[in-house]
Amino acid sequence: EAAIRDPLWSRGLGDVYKRQDKLDGRLERSKKSRDLIIKAMRDLIDDGILSPTSQQVAETAQVGIRTVFRHANDMETLFRLITKANAEKRSKYFLQADTNGNLEERIEKLADSRSEGYAEMQNFILATAASKWKYKSLDNQYKDAIKNLKENLQEWLPEMNNLNEEKQAMVEAIMSFEYWYRLRVHQNNSGKKTLNIIKNQTKALFK
Repeated sequence: EAAIRDPLWSRGLGDVYKRQDKLDGRLERSKKSRDLIIKAMRDLIDDGILSPTSQQVAETAQVGIRTVFRHANDMETLFRLITKANAEKRSKYFLQADTNGNLEERIEKLADSRSEGYAEMQNFILATAASKWKYKSLDNQYKDAIKNLKENLQEWLPEMNNLNEEKQAMVEAIMSFEYWYRLRVHQNNSGKKTLNIIKNQTKALFK
């Protein structure tokens, strides 16, 4: 009780609380800056700037260039932060499988899900592909994504095991981002026509 009444002890405890408040404030500001940097990177990529510079990120986030480097000392780290931020979308479109329904119904649902995911994540996929030659972690990430897509494809369509290797490779190619992008962007097909081509060509391989 004497210790509690001691003004020096009380003042010391108050200093501890003040230091903790300052630390909590710094952590909160740091988190806010990090979120702004991640959002800026995503916004730049969504706007078609597939290889943003740290200066562009800083200007878009409205933070200093030193703040950007405090959270990510290079662009490779920034890409990893974006990948982590996109984990939920990636899981929704590319890592889950609906095994209900017959083969044709599942082909329809698979094509719909992948096309929606490709459209939403188009620029991020292109940015990763454009920069993977510079960054080993991005190259590994890209290879892992291809592997995961193949495994997910077989979850959706276990009937693929009944096809020969050539037809399995064709199904994988037809359901890929690269094929979707060529149809949708390079050949300027509508979203509906692109989907119909993907669905019909996939179904034909199982007949």
